[in-house]
Amino acid sequence: MRVLFVVLMYFLDILSWAIIINALLSWFLRPDNPIKSFLDRMVEPFLRPFRALFRRFAGNSPIDFSPMLAILAIYLLRMLIQRIYFLV
Repeated sequence: MRVLFVVLMYFLDILSWAIIINALLSWFLRPDNPIKSFLDRMVEPFLRPFRALFRRFAGNSPIDFSPMLAILAIYLLRMLIQRIYFLV
């Protein structure tokens, strides 16, 4: 059980860092850059629901807040998993 917990925590850490790096690189690199496209393929499945949710409430905003929403969701998921793990 502990191994699964540790692997899941590392995965969530890597995913949150990938989201942050992808957001920062979007300011400097073109979308066809190989590093940027790799990160896009890695984080886009997780960001897509947050983009849809944000568009529904914010409309056509020029700023994409979905990475912040995704990081918040990862943080909340980590807290939930930690509480469940330490209760058992």
